[in-house]
Amino acid sequence: MNKILFSADPDINYVFHMLSVAKCGYDNAYGEKYRGRYDSADLKCIKDHEFHLTVRGGEHCGDWYGPMVCEPARSGLTAKQYYMETIAWIESGNLDLPDDTLASIVRVCRVMIRYYDDFMGNIWPEEKRRITGYIDTMRKLFEESDFSTKAEALVGVSLPEPGFIAALVSSVEGGAEAIDITDTQDVFGIDRNPEAEKAFISHEFIIYLLRIALKNEDAFLSFENWMLTEGLAEYYLQKIDSNSRSFQSCQEQVEVYRQLESTCGTDAVMLYRAALKR
Repeated sequence: MNKILFSADPDINYVFHMLSVAKCGYDNAYGEKYRGRYDSADLKCIKDHEFHLTVRGGEHCGDWYGPMVCEPARSGLTAKQYYMETIAWIESGNLDLPDDTLASIVRVCRVMIRYYDDFMGNIWPEEKRRITGYIDTMRKLFEESDFSTKAEALVGVSLPEPGFIAALVSSVEGGAEAIDITDTQDVFGIDRNPEAEKAFISHEFIIYLLRIALKNEDAFLSFENWMLTEGLAEYYLQKIDSNSRSFQSCQEQVEVYRQLESTCGTDAVMLYRAALKR
């Protein structure tokens, strides 16, 4: 059974749309296309807090990324409702942060509220069509390859049902992707060719399997050993499909795992521990 699922969520797309038009972590043709719709001061308000609002895999996670990006994308409310409730929560005195920090968060929330209805009415219908067409292609690729079943068998663990959700957005080319916004959901762009996208999503599916397999290790506790974890995922990906390449930067670690396979087999814990000793 294929455990790699896809979604085209309007609120997730809105949050990353606004980051893109503000050049906050993203600077691409998508942002350029829509940037003229927005007041430059509002975009500057978002851009000025780029350090707090953005992530770079294995390097940096902004302190506002969780409450201002992840939560509005996954809260169960619309993003507009979430930002309105955040302002109300701050104004009720429930957050113990410096006054200037709270004021900055409120300003960003108000910008995010201001353009929500315009996005949903005038931008989302077109972007949704683009994303859903891409999803049709990706779903077929994964169902035909039976990748998730092969990956679970190789790593030796299974994701709980329903599985892993690739939340597709159209605004993140050239910036951070594979961003986990829930325990089962990552954000991906739609600008790669389908085979390259399949390799990228497959790599991240294996990362989620490794969160289970290496739950008693330090692999996900800090950035220090992140490349070893990425390399292990890429090692497994290439065991399933020798032609797959998604993370060129960790091929050195992949080769280490290949060398260790003769003594450790393909057991994730044994491979990871042996690589740490190296």
